[in-house]
Amino acid sequence: MATRIITQRPASWTAGLEHLGIEAGYFSDVARCCRPCYIRALYIHLCTNLKSFLLTNAEFMRDKLARIRLDHNSYISLHVQLHNQLRRLIASGRWQDGERIPTETQLSRHLDISRTTVRIALQRLEVEGMIQRTAGRGTFVAHQAQNHGGSHAIGYITHSFHNEIHSVMLSSAETELRSAGYQVIFSNATTLADEAAILQQMLDENVAGLLIWASARPTPDTIAVLEEFQRRGIPIVFIDRLIDGIEADYVASDNFGGAYELVTHLISLGHEHIVQLMPNISGLRAIDERHRGYVAAAQSQGLPVYAPWKLDPPERPEFHETDIYSLVGEKSEQIIEQVVQLLNAVETKPTAIACINDILAIITISALREIGIAVPEEVSVVGFDDISMASHIGVPLTTVAQNAYELGVTASKQLLYRLEGDDSAPRARTVPTRLRVRASTAAPLVDAGRLVST
Repeated sequence: MATRIITQRPASWTAGLEHLGIEAGYFSDVARCCRPCYIRALYIHLCTNLKSFLLTNAEFMRDKLARIRLDHNSYISLHVQLHNQLRRLIASGRWQDGERIPTETQLSRHLDISRTTVRIALQRLEVEGMIQRTAGRGTFVAHQAQNHGGSHAIGYITHSFHNEIHSVMLSSAETELRSAGYQVIFSNATTLADEAAILQQMLDENVAGLLIWASARPTPDTIAVLEEFQRRGIPIVFIDRLIDGIEADYVASDNFGGAYELVTHLISLGHEHIVQLMPNISGLRAIDERHRGYVAAAQSQGLPVYAPWKLDPPERPEFHETDIYSLVGEKSEQIIEQVVQLLNAVETKPTAIACINDILAIITISALREIGIAVPEEVSVVGFDDISMASHIGVPLTTVAQNAYELGVTASKQLLYRLEGDDSAPRARTVPTRLRVRASTAAPLVDAGRLVST
């Protein structure tokens, strides 16, 4: 291909130079103003150096493409992920004014996505003034593109785009913030090290505010960067969990109220021996609140409070915490085995198991089936979250629905209040939940007071 460009008449290799980033107008000016001998000298120079130039250009583009990664398993649309990553590369200055960016074809092949998906992301960047697209030349970082980030951008950090609740929250938050004139830069902090690094990057990009679903075990680096956010007067809104020592607004579901309503429902069916099943992880505010709701509901009816059954998830010390949603698949077998061991270890089995979330509830139903216990005929099982899977399993799950959409809206509105100048004390806002009664709960069996050990 390179040889064919060189050996064709000047108009053809001029077009080839355009493809490599040399403007046609510039070359035409040279052709008109210079003598033929200079054109021949340029031709010889290109023959000698074009191959190395092409190789360098290809390596340059490969380096650009290596910075872009999409999660094909995420609930976040691929074009949204691509837009966000390209925007961050530009806003952070990693891609400079006037710099060529990979073509639609290059992005499509590298990321294994359609050109239509790429085009949607690029069109959005063009509307935002981040890139300039010129037919026949390519796509370039717009001049002053970095100025479109900064104080008009909001950082959004979470750690589980595989979790549909997180993705719905992000979508509603972005809609709310965009309507107020802000762009959202989101990032998935998979590990503890990622969290600190991404926070620092967003600080360097001078975001106007931050929404964060933070780690339960933040590193000193993470805390230090968050403290720097506050020193600079950049407002922070925590979602679902707070970090000790950081005074900031907080938005979460009514985990206490949801658990209270769920256990009250079990009690109304006649259940008295109710145990709670949760991961053996400390410091998660949502788990603590749901446990308090269970305790309060049992005590309000004069029922005994049983110690929770705790599961030891696989060791992943470098991660935020074991994400129970990641246990679906091969890791779920380890959890099923632990649930079976817990069930077999007790002489009198509970009439109902209140799981800390839906995934654990679904795994628990599988474990009960494995040892021949029917749900809900012999044991009722409830979850928390109301993920889409909950209503489509063999025994549709009774659970508590979180309003993920409203969580995103509420967190965004609270951040906007701060950006508008509200300097009142930090606020904690809770979003109501709703009980969803399905087929996994029923009145307990009555046999000498309780189902005996099998």
